[in-house]
Amino acid sequence: MYYYVLMAIFFLLLASFLNVVIYRLPRGESLLYPSSRCPACGHRLYLLDLLPLLSFILLRGKCRYCRESIPAQYLLVEIITPILWMLVFLKWGFSMQTFSGVVLTAILVAAAFTDINKGIIPDTLSLTGLLLGLGLGFVTIGIKQSLLGAVGFGLIFLFIALISRGGMGGGDIKLAALIGAFTGFSGALMVILISSWLGGLWAVVLLIQGQAGLKTAIKFAPFLAIAAWLVWMYQIELISFYRDMLWRLC
Repeated sequence: MYYYVLMAIFFLLLASFLNVVIYRLPRGESLLYPSSRCPACGHRLYLLDLLPLLSFILLRGKCRYCRESIPAQYLLVEIITPILWMLVFLKWGFSMQTFSGVVLTAILVAAAFTDINKGIIPDTLSLTGLLLGLGLGFVTIGIKQSLLGAVGFGLIFLFIALISRGGMGGGDIKLAALIGAFTGFSGALMVILISSWLGGLWAVVLLIQGQAGLKTAIKFAPFLAIAAWLVWMYQIELISFYRDMLWRLC
């Protein structure tokens, strides 16, 4: 039981660093230097300011020095990401599959939030993720499936980008390629289906609320990230679900 607690603490610390990645990577800043600082006033942050979850609660969501509100993203990342990592760990235990899942989850969360915040997915993130996906895919799903997924999924999104005339960005293409490297081609097809449904539902919500028009571009990385994580974790269960659903419809 104790190692579950240790893993939870480790994942919390790792999620705190992931916030650094999300903030600094799109700005081209080093991930290691300088030390963490308040994005509003630039004051150096110390241990009391950097405790995952606890700091946000103790400081009541405000910087200890300038009293500016801490972006809600920091809290969300430190809650959502460790939960996802723990689900991966609980399913696969101490294995390469778990390591692969932790890496993929970190990349997906970082890609989703950088797209939400800045409208970009840094090449450093996507290309590093692609290389890691191919390397880990060699062990988990086989290099053939990993390569097929990366090339196939990347080409599908390249085709979508070409026919949509800018409706799909280059960052989405590279994100699709790295997802394919982790899931394989069959998994990538399911990611397309699920992410399209999620993106379509979100577009309908925005249209109903009057926050978007028919030609409004929607940041697609968050939907790709959600779909990719679900497929990577529950691909067999999802295939069974779709098969049963089609059987009933027919």
